[in-house]
Amino acid sequence: MRKAKKRPMVVQAYRLGEENDVLAGLTAEGEICLKGDGSFEVFSQETKGDSGEIAYTGDYIKLDSSGNPYPNSAEYFEKNHCHIAGAFYEQRSKTVLVWMYGDSMCPEISYLIEQKHLTFHEDDPDKYFRAPLWGTELSAPKDAVIVIYRISRDESGKITDADFNFVAGTEFDKTYELLPEDKD
Repeated sequence: MRKAKKRPMVVQAYRLGEENDVLAGLTAEGEICLKGDGSFEVFSQETKGDSGEIAYTGDYIKLDSSGNPYPNSAEYFEKNHCHIAGAFYEQRSKTVLVWMYGDSMCPEISYLIEQKHLTFHEDDPDKYFRAPLWGTELSAPKDAVIVIYRISRDESGKITDADFNFVAGTEFDKTYELLPEDKD
């Protein structure tokens, strides 16, 4: 696995359930849909043409560098962002593990395959990576990056849980920097 950090940046984010023109516009465009059970379906870059990622009132919708929405749980967002003003937040940068097509198989990816149902699809390079995330099956093209935000291990070092997602390759290149192997 390689290590990476988000580049220091200011992002725009909006809290679901609060009134604002950006969320209203994304809803009008079909990028965010209110479901009958009160949850929201968010059509991020990784869900185009599929079912959206499920988010809830109080969660945040961030806009990626291309203007596509994607959800962050309220807990994660508030822990990793500092409010500046209005819809602008500074992202706190922390080291994450990343894996790209062509990297060697490693215990973390084996765990995601075995326990988190990550699959690879050579026959469909546009939806090469697939996994059940955010209440739906997300997919990402072969040039996407698997970002592991958190790994839990037991006292023997065995992986017991992991939080991950896909980041489109172009978005990764714009917003992350790979770290030298000896740096955190």
